[in-house]
Amino acid sequence: MTEDADRLASYKRYGGWNLIESWEKLAIVDNFKNYYEILKKYSLLREYQRNGYAVEKIIKHPKFESFSATDIYRLVRGKVDRINTVILTNEESEILNTKIVNMIHGCLEKPDMGITMPFPICNDLFRGIKTKTMMAVGMLSNAGKSRFMFKLIAYITLVLKEKVMVLLNEMTPEEMRFCLLTTVINNKEFQELHGITFNKKEKEIALGLYKDSKGEFIYREKDEWGDFTESVEDYTQRLCNESEEYNNVVKVAQWIEDETQGIIFAKDVKSAYDDKSLEFEIRKASLTQGIKYFFYDTLKSDMDGIGEWASFKATATKLSELTDPLDVFIYGSIQLSDDANYIPPDELTSSQIANAKQIKHVLHTLTLFKEIDKKDYKKYVYMTPNSDWGKPIPHELDENKRYYVAVVDKNRFGEKKKLLFEVDLNYNSWYEIGEIYRR
Repeated sequence: MTEDADRLASYKRYGGWNLIESWEKLAIVDNFKNYYEILKKYSLLREYQRNGYAVEKIIKHPKFESFSATDIYRLVRGKVDRINTVILTNEESEILNTKIVNMIHGCLEKPDMGITMPFPICNDLFRGIKTKTMMAVGMLSNAGKSRFMFKLIAYITLVLKEKVMVLLNEMTPEEMRFCLLTTVINNKEFQELHGITFNKKEKEIALGLYKDSKGEFIYREKDEWGDFTESVEDYTQRLCNESEEYNNVVKVAQWIEDETQGIIFAKDVKSAYDDKSLEFEIRKASLTQGIKYFFYDTLKSDMDGIGEWASFKATATKLSELTDPLDVFIYGSIQLSDDANYIPPDELTSSQIANAKQIKHVLHTLTLFKEIDKKDYKKYVYMTPNSDWGKPIPHELDENKRYYVAVVDKNRFGEKKKLLFEVDLNYNSWYEIGEIYRR
């Protein structure tokens, strides 16, 4: 309370600790759920008020005491929807061949670009990450679609300082943290910011394995029966003393915490990823937290229509339609069907999307990734620009590296290309290195 003068004054005015202690005596532990619901309700009202919405009428409502947080959200949304309906039903047709000169001058002041992506060619093709659009990226199962998504999330939050909401129905928040940490450790975009250049595999971090100066793993001491004889505290201290790698990982982790306070939000939606629940979470985060960038992993059909392609398309359509009125960007990772295993990476199309190829029509951009088999490396070359020669230069694929082809299958903002990414899933490093061509 003493950290803020106004807060401390309010605390004293209400009686300070004596009031809290009296409340403790009145509290019924078994009634915790109701206390929590009340707290949620008032927290929601506070956020609405912070964002300029007049909440006084809601508080004075005769049935206010019986309202839940969800009821309050519905009241606010109901008023907004009614206003929207009035506006829409009174809209006049717009004369399209007017205001064109103004549009040109407007683009001089503010070009029609979104925030930058960490991939230069993609950034040029899609005009950055634009609000009022929906982007989807498709890969085969276990090919790294969640990991690629986290490269974008880390860049948007840590480099560009924009708020992000992640909706999860496959990964857990704990897995998300491991992925985020690994991404920030190993990708050069973040190494330039935190100033620590080294590489560390996610698996080793998850298993608590760190090396000494000789490159040997430092293990916690055990007896002949396999029981630990060294306390966690002593083992941690030994790592601090003997492992530069451990100290670097801790430094990067602390840097992430310091840089991302209140900027990366996550919601596990495994138990409810129907269209209404997804819309509720996105609208709530947009309205109360001011979040503009949403990531959904993995895009699935409404729970009430599992296995139906029409339901899958309806979910994608609902999310795409939300982007314009809320002025937000939504990213959805998509799983490709097993048929894609038999398609060359550079020949992928939306026909290989699991459940519903038709969702391509409601998206603004769609990119499909697939790894190139090493035996096929000789079939391809990739081109990179060269400022000295003035034209792109062809390069061979390196047998010691892993490559993914990214086929831009839908792009409302320009041309479609086939790009090559250098990938290492152990370190979650993704680098766009050029355009790929068949020999």
